[in-house]
Amino acid sequence: MNIAIIEDCAEDAGRLSEYITTYCSDAHLCQEISVFQNASDFFQVWKASTFDLIFLDIFLREKQEESGSEASGRGEPSGLEAARRIRTEDTCCLIVLSSFSPDFALTGYEVRALDYLLKPVSYEALCRTMGYCLAQLEKRQGYYIEVKESRIMTKIRLDDILYTDYFNHYIQIHLSERIVRTYMRFSDFSPMLLCYPQFICCYRNCIINMDKVTSLLKTDFVLSSGERLPITRNMRPQIQQEYADYQFRKLNGGLG
Repeated sequence: MNIAIIEDCAEDAGRLSEYITTYCSDAHLCQEISVFQNASDFFQVWKASTFDLIFLDIFLREKQEESGSEASGRGEPSGLEAARRIRTEDTCCLIVLSSFSPDFALTGYEVRALDYLLKPVSYEALCRTMGYCLAQLEKRQGYYIEVKESRIMTKIRLDDILYTDYFNHYIQIHLSERIVRTYMRFSDFSPMLLCYPQFICCYRNCIINMDKVTSLLKTDFVLSSGERLPITRNMRPQIQQEYADYQFRKLNGGLG
């Protein structure tokens, strides 16, 4: 599990990191923790799907204040501005907000934060939050498809799939790090994915994971990998509407 802590107080960041390490050790979980003093440093290394879980202090002393950013101009805490930016590009990572004040707890719903921790964070509170996080991650990891790859049955998590296409009688399942090829007809393969709401055919024999889309252009989907996939011309309005409807349902909690 890749975890980011964005916290400008070294003492709070150290305590949180220590608590997470202890929890993961007791639960026999592998974790990698990256600590950032401000959102600016975080965004220099971040891209969608980099982290499974992000702990984010709402009130950060930011480098962006020196340049008079839009966030500081309208008085919104920089941590919330960072959360909004994360959420526009990564719909899957878990976000946990933290603050000395409960005043912004409701705002967490706007960025679909999983939890809200009050400082100083206790180990008991961190354990409860980690329990929520693991339940969500396990739920996602429970959904997978199984295909034959070089005579070996391979399980592929749905959330790892960027898109699939069809070439020379092979289904090509594009993941962030590799491509899985399986010999089968598209008509046999497509029901394995199209039964899930996040998958849609964007052109002939190509299925895209809408959770991996970072932007919708006039004629293309742009994925978190930077790849562009065209939208078939005669179905363009319908596909664009289906994508908009999916995002609306997801934002409003209408997806399981």
